[in-house]
Amino acid sequence: MSKYLKGWLMPGLSVLMMWGVAHGGWWMWAPWAFVLTVFLSADIFMPRDVSAPPRYQNAFLLNLPLYTILPLLTVLNFMVLWMFSSGDMLGFGAWVKDHVGVDLFAARERTTHWGMWAGCIFSVGLMNAVGGTVTGHELTHRTGKPFDLFMGRWMLAFTCDTSFAIEHVYGHHVRVATPADPATARRGESFYQFTVRSTIMSYVHAYQLEKARLAKLGKSVWNPFASPFLRGNIENLSLFVVAYFMAGWAGVGFWALLAFVGKQYLEITNYFEHYGLVRVPGEPVQPRHSWNSNHWGSTNVLYSLARHSHHHAQGEAPYWTLNAYPNAPMLPAGYLGMLLIALVPPLFKYLMTPALNDWDERHASAAERRIAQQDSRDSGMKGLKIAQAKLA
Repeated sequence: MSKYLKGWLMPGLSVLMMWGVAHGGWWMWAPWAFVLTVFLSADIFMPRDVSAPPRYQNAFLLNLPLYTILPLLTVLNFMVLWMFSSGDMLGFGAWVKDHVGVDLFAARERTTHWGMWAGCIFSVGLMNAVGGTVTGHELTHRTGKPFDLFMGRWMLAFTCDTSFAIEHVYGHHVRVATPADPATARRGESFYQFTVRSTIMSYVHAYQLEKARLAKLGKSVWNPFASPFLRGNIENLSLFVVAYFMAGWAGVGFWALLAFVGKQYLEITNYFEHYGLVRVPGEPVQPRHSWNSNHWGSTNVLYSLARHSHHHAQGEAPYWTLNAYPNAPMLPAGYLGMLLIALVPPLFKYLMTPALNDWDERHASAAERRIAQQDSRDSGMKGLKIAQAKLA
């Protein structure tokens, strides 16, 4: 039975976030600090998880923790907006005090400094990303299961990113590691350049994909009954409406900031998952076209997202079936470590230069080396060996 327990690490993290928010004040930084400390420690000190996926007999028990994330995120974000407001919508604060024994009113009164709210935004934004986006990513790949798609898209709404369900599955997985993919970072590109391009163009591509698909059926992308793209935007906007009714225009601004921070966590992950990798357009996607990570925390908390090489080689595979692929291209650190490193472009380039050299030498095909050579020359990055190499 223990093999089913790892899926509950993410819901447990959600409860921790609620605990931090419920105490208010500087305690709002506690979940973020806890995740950094424990997650990084697990990635650094635990042995790499290269174990083969065990045989599971009960898919329901593996899916159940995924399905709990949406109600947990709903409660967490409602609590945050309640704390930011001045009333007691739906009698939420009174109910929590009477039935849970936690005084949210006192917590709200303790939260008086902008730095405390910053802790809330970074903590809850992280949960909306690692909980909502990672879990939503898993569920929206299940394109033949309406319930999973419904759950996954609502999870993505907490980062105002429901278009991800379209662009990621039908765009990114098809165009990965090519210039046509906005979610593949170019060599030499900083995260700050990447996130602007990726955010805008991923949304545009989602619209274009859905418009073209529906046009073949004689339907409009603006028809909410036919268009998941439009329904997703309505879901995004509905949360802003909730924020307005709870805390006015200040609540709308606060929610926008919270969604923005959550979205940036996702974009940093997009940034390093395929950084600098190339593929000949039209050729099959292989494990070598993704950076992999077998760090323990990254693998077991994030529903095996870090086993990214297998995920891109077989996008529809459930998280519990993904293999470690120890011979795939490897990131120099786990996911949370890479998230922090990517915020410092010189450090990121310093660590990724030897990784790219190894990829060019050991993983790239002959045609990919020619593409990589030109990309390396254009990047301006020092230390990329292929930029000076003579190719046959």
